[in-house]
Formats: sequence, structure tokens, C-alpha cells
Amino acid sequence: MNDNGYVYVLMNPSMKGLVKIGKSTRSSQQRADELSSTTGVPTPFSVVYDYYFENCTKAEQYIHTYLEEKGFRVSEKREFFEIPVKDAVDAVLEASNHFGKFIPKFVENFDDDFDEEGIFSEKSEDEFREAFGILHSQRTREPWESIFQQAETHYYGLYDELVDYTEAMHYYLQAIKLGSIKSYRCVAMMYMDGEGVSENNNKALKYLKEGATKGDFQCYVEMAVIFGSQDEIENALKCWKKFFTTKSDNIDIEDATYYITFIFTHDGLKLKYIDKLLVIKDEIIEHYLNCIEECYGTENEGIIWNYERIISYVNSNLIDATKRVEANEDLIDATNHVGTNENHVDVTEVDNQSEVTVLKSIWKKLFN
Repeated sequence: MNDNGYVYVLMNPSMKGLVKIGKSTRSSQQRADELSSTTGVPTPFSVVYDYYFENCTKAEQYIHTYLEEKGFRVSEKREFFEIPVKDAVDAVLEASNHFGKFIPKFVENFDDDFDEEGIFSEKSEDEFREAFGILHSQRTREPWESIFQQAETHYYGLYDELVDYTEAMHYYLQAIKLGSIKSYRCVAMMYMDGEGVSENNNKALKYLKEGATKGDFQCYVEMAVIFGSQDEIENALKCWKKFFTTKSDNIDIEDATYYITFIFTHDGLKLKYIDKLLVIKDEIIEHYLNCIEECYGTENEGIIWNYERIISYVNSNLIDATKRVEANEDLIDATNHVGTNENHVDVTEVDNQSEVTVLKSIWKKLFN
């Protein structure tokens, strides 16, 4: 008798601390939907993890026995276990190691069942969906993926779900327990913005520090923003340093402009990491020009002058090493010349005139 099928791990937010571990010869999601449709279940089940076995009945028995011996089973005749989700997933993985990987032949020959035009031939579309589901189940998959997706669904109100920050926070925290690194930043941002929880920068920093430690270097940017808002300049600079020195690929425009604006608005700070910022200099200027455009006709029209100054600052400071040397030499020559000229000219005034010239040039390009 063919007993190919899935062993699944389901969780339900209404059943705190419990998971359901069962089997199905259909897809795990179909089984979850079926269980969720009954009137006795206040909230729907979600699939945390599943694995496709040659004999799902034997695999289920193995897992149930394994967990029952450890004292996790709630009742002998029930498929519910009082166990952390991660341990439940580990039990399924243990069974997959015990029984070995199994992929039916029709799935192995998945690519051979298309005709020359890539259209289904002998097999139906449903069979191809089933094959895809098995391949998806058997690939190396993180246990937290489906839980993280649940969190995103509630946070953004995807599909037919309403935006629900409380549920989103619950699922993000569950995903963290299963090893989701990016969920640390999601939880932190919710504490920063007071979404579903009281606004709390200290708790946000706690999650950001942990996320950064585990490899999400974007957390350093958010930490720098928090420290900057609290005028903890040294801590902010340390975070920016960690971000720029650990970020190996290109810097995002948003992160670059956060950093530049921070340096610009705090007197005495020097712009660093020039080489990394130079790569996206044009995009940085375009970002600030877009900010200016968005300010017109709004209550923010009064801060346009500040964006103009930042653009001038970027043009003056984001230049490559050779040009920086040449600029310093020109400045020294100009200063020496001014010092010997009877008609003394203030260097600051020269700088201001240069800034105005740059701004006029930018505006000319913008409005032409």
C-alpha cells in the first residue's frame, strides 16, 4: 500500500505552548486549512514545517514515540505536544535522518514531463503542483520561514488579513525562537515606532544588538539612528563604523543618506568612508533633489534650504583621493595668496560663494 506523505508541524496562536504533529497524504497546507475550518478552533493553524516520507505513518509513529518518551505528549490519543516549536522541528528532522530522504520517481523525472513547448504532457497540472510541493518540502529549508511569512502577513495586512501588529509581534518572536535573524530587526522597529507595543528604544536596542551579533549588520544603522536621536554621538559613530566596516557589498542609498545627514547636522564631525559612498554619489544627490521636490507646496517647504546645503556638502566632500589632495593644495595656495594680498578676502566668504555657485548649477540642471 502506498503510504507516501507528509509529517507536519502545526501551530495555532490560540494554543500557547502547544504544537500539533500529524501526517497527511495530501499537502500539509490542505490539512491545516481543513483543521482551521472547524467551528471549535478560534484561530487558524499555520504550517511551521513538514517533510515528505516514503511511509508517513511509520515516520509519525517514530516521532510521537520519540517525543512521548521525553514527556512532551499532552495525551496518548492526541497529536498535541507541549514543546518548543524548534524541538518539534528537530524531531521531524531526526526522523528524516532515521528513515532517509525519499523522493518519488515521478518527482525525480519532473523535468521530463513537459513537451517541446514546455506544456504539460501526460501529467495533470495537479500532479505537477504535488511534485513541486514535495521538492519544496525536501529542499534545505529553515524552520522559521513559514512563521516569518505569517508575521509579515499580519504586519502588512497581506492577502485577506487585516493589519494586526499584536499578531505580527507574536509570530516574529516565534520566528526568533526558530532561528530567524532578520526577525530581531523587525521586532526592534516595532518597539521604535510603538506598533502594537509601547514605544521603547531600550528594548529596540536590545533586539538590534542581538541581531547585529548574529550577522544582520543592518541593525547597526538602526542603532545609530536611535543613538543619534538621543544625542549619544560617540555610540552612534561606533555603530556607523561597525556598519561600514562589516558591510562588504554596496551601501544602500537610504543608509548612505542617513549617515551623511547625521554627520552634516552635527558640527565638528568628519565625513568618512568616502570610497564606499563615492560609488553611489550620483544616487545620493538625486535622493536629496527628490526630497526638495517633495517639499514644494507642503508645510516642509521651509527646510528646502537645508537640503540645498547638504547637496553642496556632498559635492564638496565626496571626491576621490586624488581630487582631495588637489583641492587641499589649491586651498593652501589660495590661503597663502589671500594672506599676502592688501585687499584681504575672508576664506569663509570664498567658501560660501563657491557653495552658492554649486547650488545654482544644480538648480539649473534640475529645472532645465
